Amino acid sequence: MNSCILSQMAKRDNCAKCELCGLEGELTKHHLVPQLKCKDKHKGDKHSSSNILWVCRSCHDQIHACFSESELRDLYSTREKLLESSEMKKYIEWKAKHPSFTGHSKMSNARKKKR
Repeated sequence: MNSCILSQMAKRDNCAKCELCGLEGELTKHHLVPQLKCKDKHKGDKHSSSNILWVCRSCHDQIHACFSESELRDLYSTREKLLESSEMKKYIEWKAKHPSFTGHSKMSNARKKKR
């Protein structure tokens, strides 16, 4: 099922499952193409439901700790691409073993080096 349909289902059914880790909880809206990085070709998609992923706070923090906005725009602009990344795979596997974790993720060393 694509992220657009899942996002619509999450809203319609008042479902509170994260579209990345699948755990229940309060969800936040993640823009697949970051709002600040929307160029003219993405402008129409900025607030489109196909540009939105409903994720828990810890997954949202992990996304932004691992990837710059340019990387999100250019490399990880879909749910599938995020789930294929080694950083998110590791995190989701770890989170499955620690479902009560509600803390915040820190910026990865690889991302710190890019700054």
